[in-house]
Amino acid sequence: MPLYYFVLKTGRRSYPDSEGQEFPDDTAAQAHAHAVAHELMRNRESRTSHWRLQVCDDYLQPRFECLFADVDHTLEQYDSNLRATVRRVARTTAALRDSISGIDAQMNNLRQLMSQIDAIGSRRPPI
Repeated sequence: MPLYYFVLKTGRRSYPDSEGQEFPDDTAAQAHAHAVAHELMRNRESRTSHWRLQVCDDYLQPRFECLFADVDHTLEQYDSNLRATVRRVARTTAALRDSISGIDAQMNNLRQLMSQIDAIGSRRPPI
């Protein structure tokens, strides 16, 4: 059976699954992701609507994502336009947070590079 890993993405933080779980196929793994999402967002749906579970294969390659807003049953009481808007905002928020995390990582890399350049420059004898 294929092995799947579930990575919880809560905005700027990710919580990787170090063990993984076996499922017969993507459909079963997706059903598990939905069940986990329901459990994690219980009684705090509005605060977690932008959270996602990224489902990866046994090579840690992303297969699909489960956006919590897409499986939030509390939205069913609202009309379809409002539900669509909430899901769109949650998806946009998640994408924005991914972008900010990427920028943060690149800035950290740049700071390290600048430190290394400074260290190399300080070792050169003066002219």
